[in-house]
Amino acid sequence: MSVEKRKMTFDKRKKYVNHLSVFKQRTKKDDNNELSERIIITARKTGELNLSSKGLSTVPRRVWTINELTKEEIEELHVNLDFDEDRDRWWEQESLKTLNLSSNSLTSIDPEVQNLSDLIDFDLHDNLIEELPDQVRMLLKLRKLNLSHNNLNKINTNLFTLENLRQLNLSHNNIKELDPSIGDLVMLESLNLSYNNITKLPIGLGYLVRLCNLDLNHNLLIELPPDIMSMRVLKKLDASSNNLEVTPPLGEMRKLEILNLQDNHLSVFPDVIGCTALREIYLSNNQITEFEMECLEGIGQLKSLVMANNKIETIPDDIITLLNLERLDLSSNKLTFVSNAISIMPNLKHLIIDGNKIKNIRRDIIQCGTPRILRHLRQGLDADSIDLSRSSSPCPTMIPGPDKYMMKHTKLLSLAAQNLEQIPDNVLEDASEAKVTCVDLSRNRLTQLPDKLNLVKSVEDLKLFCNQLVSLPEWIGELCRHLRYLDLSKNQLTNLPDSIGMLELLREINISHNKFTLVPECIYNISHLEILIVHDNRVKEIDAPSLAKLKRLAKLDLSNNDIGNVPPELGNQTNIRTLLLSGNCFKQPRHDTLVKGTEEILSYLRNRIPL
Repeated sequence: MSVEKRKMTFDKRKKYVNHLSVFKQRTKKDDNNELSERIIITARKTGELNLSSKGLSTVPRRVWTINELTKEEIEELHVNLDFDEDRDRWWEQESLKTLNLSSNSLTSIDPEVQNLSDLIDFDLHDNLIEELPDQVRMLLKLRKLNLSHNNLNKINTNLFTLENLRQLNLSHNNIKELDPSIGDLVMLESLNLSYNNITKLPIGLGYLVRLCNLDLNHNLLIELPPDIMSMRVLKKLDASSNNLEVTPPLGEMRKLEILNLQDNHLSVFPDVIGCTALREIYLSNNQITEFEMECLEGIGQLKSLVMANNKIETIPDDIITLLNLERLDLSSNKLTFVSNAISIMPNLKHLIIDGNKIKNIRRDIIQCGTPRILRHLRQGLDADSIDLSRSSSPCPTMIPGPDKYMMKHTKLLSLAAQNLEQIPDNVLEDASEAKVTCVDLSRNRLTQLPDKLNLVKSVEDLKLFCNQLVSLPEWIGELCRHLRYLDLSKNQLTNLPDSIGMLELLREINISHNKFTLVPECIYNISHLEILIVHDNRVKEIDAPSLAKLKRLAKLDLSNNDIGNVPPELGNQTNIRTLLLSGNCFKQPRHDTLVKGTEEILSYLRNRIPL
């Protein structure tokens, strides 16, 4: 083929390829065509419009007036008004309440957004938005706004006038500072400011007194504002991956459950005295040199303490007072010795100490994991601390527990996983004299509680799971008045004594994996109950009126039972934050509603309450 012919062939091919180019610039007409009549009709019926991942560079103009009938639609209604025909009618319309414009290429929001005055949920995440229009202040009913993964450099202060806003996500932007007027969002419950360039938080942040979740991770913060203590209902505070050198006292945060301060420049253990609800603390990758147990005094529900990659040299003996601790991570520190007393911690499941130069535990033992480490430490316990003498009782399953000195020091009686059928009377008498606050008799073969247990009136945490109990004595509610946590799971119980209702301080009760056919009536009399776990039983119905008595109930787990009907009145229990109902035989709510979470379930039930 000649050179001229090859050139002509190449030119033709080039023109052909360009003609079908897929890199065609997006036009407003293309964007408007994404909003078809079918989508409009569906949105009018449901009040929800999803235009996510449509490649939009602008918002289709009819979105802002989606509930307004066009001239053609009005004429059609007048000409062909058929009540039997399934068509879009103005009197059946639902105003737009949910609008999803996420994962597009939007750079701005039209001022006409003010027309969507009934909007409740607005999702704009994963776009290219640089600023918000002033008209955003007109969205007075907005409760949830997601602006994450955009190009925002600052926030229009008109946004902070939305007093009904509950959830605000501003993560993954370029925000450098916040206006103090953010404190005007008085109803805000969740605020996500992670992955920005914020160097300082405004004092007004402390006015967000209803905030439950505050996420500040991956910013440039050097300090936290002192008025952060005003957030007294805050449950989760994440300020990881910043430049924090000190933190203010956090003791006023009585509801705080999760504290994440890892990847900072802290040299002192944070002051959390008073945060009695703390369950998880993360302090890895800091410069903390001392493990201060004084700061953890009274934090009896702590389950996870992660302090890897610090400069800690010793573990205080008082750590054994953290009775509920399940995970302790002290890897890559400067430890040289681990106390044998750690082996008696009743719930410790993960002890991570690799990356240290420990002298009393060989490296091969550390590499074998927690059970092997604890077994090694247990073998080294001082015979003066633990009474190893055998009981004179002929019962081969009865073994002595720790002596009075050990129980007085730890406030703990632990006989877990001993395969016991009975508990020695002398051990219970010593526990009573030591005024222990935690009794762990779990993973044994008890068929009934020993009578001498009623002597231990100081107990606050009673663990009886994984036994063979068929009933409880009446005195448990009459004498154990200090009980706060009661675990009766994995037994053979069918009922509870009426005296359980007298436990005024009880916050959590777990009766899962038993044989209950209904929730015992006495439970509804526990006025301070916050957590009720009843999963994997044979419960057939939900007593909504009785549940309404539990004004503080925050978690209700009724999954895997035989419930055939969920009463709509359960939707009025707005204090419940976690509701688990899966694994039952009811048809409504459907599974797709259950997976949306507690708020959606309760809303669905409320909508079914007869007027």
